[in-house]
Amino acid sequence: MEEEEEEVLCYLDRVLEEEEEEEGMFEYGDGELEPITPTHRQFKGDIEKGLEMKKLVLSGFLASEEIYINQLEALLLPMRPLKATATTSQPVLTIQQIETIFYKIQDIFEIHKEFYDALLPSIQQWDEKVTVGHLFQKLASQLGVYKAFVDNYKVALETAEKCSQANSQFQKISENLKVKGPKDSKECTTTISMEALLYKPIDRVTRSTLVLHDLLKHTPKDHPDFPLLQDALRISQNFLSSINEEIDPRRTAVTTPKGEARQLVKDGFLVEVSESSRKLRHVFLFTDLLLCAKMKKTAVGRHQQYECKWYIPLADLTFQTLDDSDSCPSIQVLPEHEIEEMKIKISVLKSEIQKEKKAPKGQSRVERLRKKMNEQESWLLLHSPTIPFRIHNKHGKSYLFLLSSDYERSEWRESIQKLQKKDLQACVLSSVELQVLTSSCFKLRTVHNIPVTSNKDDEETPGLYGFLHVIVHSAKGFKESANLYCTLEVDSYGYFVSKAKTRVFRDTAEPQWNEEFEIELEGSQYLRILCYEKCYDKSMLNKDDNEIVDKIMGKGQVQVRGRASQKQTMHKERCLRPSGEIFQHVTHFN
Repeated sequence: MEEEEEEVLCYLDRVLEEEEEEEGMFEYGDGELEPITPTHRQFKGDIEKGLEMKKLVLSGFLASEEIYINQLEALLLPMRPLKATATTSQPVLTIQQIETIFYKIQDIFEIHKEFYDALLPSIQQWDEKVTVGHLFQKLASQLGVYKAFVDNYKVALETAEKCSQANSQFQKISENLKVKGPKDSKECTTTISMEALLYKPIDRVTRSTLVLHDLLKHTPKDHPDFPLLQDALRISQNFLSSINEEIDPRRTAVTTPKGEARQLVKDGFLVEVSESSRKLRHVFLFTDLLLCAKMKKTAVGRHQQYECKWYIPLADLTFQTLDDSDSCPSIQVLPEHEIEEMKIKISVLKSEIQKEKKAPKGQSRVERLRKKMNEQESWLLLHSPTIPFRIHNKHGKSYLFLLSSDYERSEWRESIQKLQKKDLQACVLSSVELQVLTSSCFKLRTVHNIPVTSNKDDEETPGLYGFLHVIVHSAKGFKESANLYCTLEVDSYGYFVSKAKTRVFRDTAEPQWNEEFEIELEGSQYLRILCYEKCYDKSMLNKDDNEIVDKIMGKGQVQVRGRASQKQTMHKERCLRPSGEIFQHVTHFN
């Protein structure tokens, strides 16, 4: 309904502009055609049309306000029974959790119900003397309630998600909220998630501000409403400016044709094998689809844009099993010595850059060296990954990405599977919708640069060089015995690489490895540890050596810290992941 309203307004604006530009100045008088002057037309026609347009804008906004009130009502509906059970022996949620999730929703509902009830008769009894500016001014003056809602928004979402994971009854409630349709609509109810409804108040402030712009455009400056609408717009704009940097979803979401927020969950650069060659892609995971894009080449000074290569609705996305992978393209792996030779070249360039920085006139040479290093690091980023990440559209093609880290592959897989647990409907985007979504990726992205060190500012942490001493002690928290081992990864040259591996500790739920490793750091900032259950299925061991068929049982990541002048104090790290396993290791830096 809201999208339809905007389309109508855009169309009416175009019609008005076209009519204002017309040369013919004739209209019907007392049964006869009579010529009118431009001044006469403006006086006689524009004011009437402006007021009629104002009524159309208000009517459209009132219709969307009814939908918004119904959405708030749907959000409030489960709050009362949840509160009732909170004091029983078997509460679904605690009182504190309920107050956090539904914070200020009741107040916002009452504000908009009062506004709707006051605006409705004004539109029903419409004439040029009707004023509505005071209603919008009052609505804007109550934006303090929205500020409190925005400040709590992120915590409300996190609390709702945690409660859904911990309680299946609440999960069912939160994923199936029923919103009443408008009074004149044939649709009785629509089903929407609590997460989508909690975003509505944030979206509503923006839409209300846009409507104020339209109302002012169609209100004569001498009309009593004009200064009141101006004041309401000023308050709304100031409010939006104050919260713009606070609302994460405003920067990471777009609105779907159904009016729901399509949230950006994760994005990053991955290497895709396409037509037997490696291509660097920027992959965007939204709440309902996975989109693969590449940066389009643009002229200097032009705005950068993405080009969509393909997308898969999450409802249609599956992960290929090893048995299905025969049809996938083979993975061409470069000899290890070529990778090492490129690393040496990059190290030499880094040393040269540091020397030139100290030279009196070395800045121009520094820029040339940086450009050359960027090319070499980009080559390394493209050719180093060997771990396959295969995804499949059950109605179409399969796609192959290559990653350097099994940790990263696991993160992508888990993020997708988490979203797939929701009741997703397969979305088919029109060419226009796909273009709009792809264009929005430039602003929505959270990863802006290819992860190479030459893209980092001089002030950014360069990472550590030297040797890291790691002792992997033990793990606990497993529910049953298994054959367990760990691998260690560190980041270097912009990507993570596996550096060490413990022995397999057989048939145990509490492995005690107590193994020491010395890991070389090359501009590293993080250490990752992964625990696997060893696979001994012979039918799976015949696959490509780069396939990791062992199951990840848990993983964690810690930042490695160093001191320039002395050895880092030894410290114990405990990496706990949702799966419940705890890994203990001791590190120090030489």
